[in-house]
Amino acid sequence: MDQQLFRWINSLAGKNQTIDQVMVFASTKFRYLFASVLLMMLILTRSRKKLTYQTVISLVISTSVKALMNKIKYRPRPFVTRDANVLLPSKLDTTYLSKHSILSFAVSTMVYLYDRGIGKIMLAMSFLTAISRIWVGAHYPLDVVRSSILGALISTFVKKCTFISWREG
Repeated sequence: MDQQLFRWINSLAGKNQTIDQVMVFASTKFRYLFASVLLMMLILTRSRKKLTYQTVISLVISTSVKALMNKIKYRPRPFVTRDANVLLPSKLDTTYLSKHSILSFAVSTMVYLYDRGIGKIMLAMSFLTAISRIWVGAHYPLDVVRSSILGALISTFVKKCTFISWREG
């Protein structure tokens, strides 16, 4: 099912130049939007220190989990093992976890836990980022689903942990 879903989503690539450009933008540039939103929240919200601190912790844990899992589990990228529409050049490393998906969901989930309105927008952007990684031929659907869930769970865990608390002051 994972490979069939990949084929279906990735087969849409190359058929509409505008949608392809949106997907490439989501896949490569949304991270700057995430950073900008986080910076704006830092400047404008009362809980900015705690949000920043917990987001950084979440990103560090997410990056570490991704690095560890990708060392343990190797899965070749879709374009290596099958004919795929490739809109972006990609490394030949493992595709088991998607860096773009795990980090975008880690940030958007943390923002959602502090501000549901902005968080919903960022979660939608994270979803588009995950889909774009399939669209451009870099990941299979299970890679981005696995990564998205992990990023969201890590941020939820970090937010709830008392040992990762921050005193506003």
